[in-house]
Amino acid sequence: MELNKFMEHIEESGALETGRNSRELCDFISNHVDLNTIRHWLSDIVHKYPDDKLSNLASLMEIHPLGFEKYVLWDSSAGQRARLHYWPQNKWPFESIHDHRFNFYAIVIKGHYIHEEYDIKERKDTDEVEITLTRKQIVDTGQCYYFQAGTFHRIIPSDEETISLIIRSSPLLPYSRVVNPETLKMKRAYGAVKKFKEKIKELESVI
Repeated sequence: MELNKFMEHIEESGALETGRNSRELCDFISNHVDLNTIRHWLSDIVHKYPDDKLSNLASLMEIHPLGFEKYVLWDSSAGQRARLHYWPQNKWPFESIHDHRFNFYAIVIKGHYIHEEYDIKERKDTDEVEITLTRKQIVDTGQCYYFQAGTFHRIIPSDEETISLIIRSSPLLPYSRVVNPETLKMKRAYGAVKKFKEKIKELESVI
């Protein structure tokens, strides 16, 4: 299935924003995405996309602060995205514990990782938190799962090259939260638009 048709089906399902029928959507993703599918999509992006579309996707590529390479393959004006996460073999340290502003579906395309989920309790009048590990599982190649905005987790990379596909909703929360597992201190991370506006306001104040 072509990437655009794949994402159109997911958007029409409504499951990205609401989480309804998440099991059915995971089955759809698992049945339509594997390593050969990703290779086909990457080839189309490189050889068929116009330069203006490539420029937008290139601007979203990054070495993510949480420790993996991120490649956006599909980006809608409403904020939904499909992105590839890549962990080269034995390269990345453990992630910080964090949540997301958006719901997402994830499927491991190659390799495997450990997915940990946490309960976080904020301590009054401080930026420190209490953390409790609530679930820990190995996610193998071909396995898909749904994860809700505002829920804390982290990925523990394996000792092999690993690739996953993330299909995310538009932002549902104003910021994400990141917990340093060593200091147990939590900070907020805002989206690019809010950060840009704040920087522009700072610039306005000094010129």
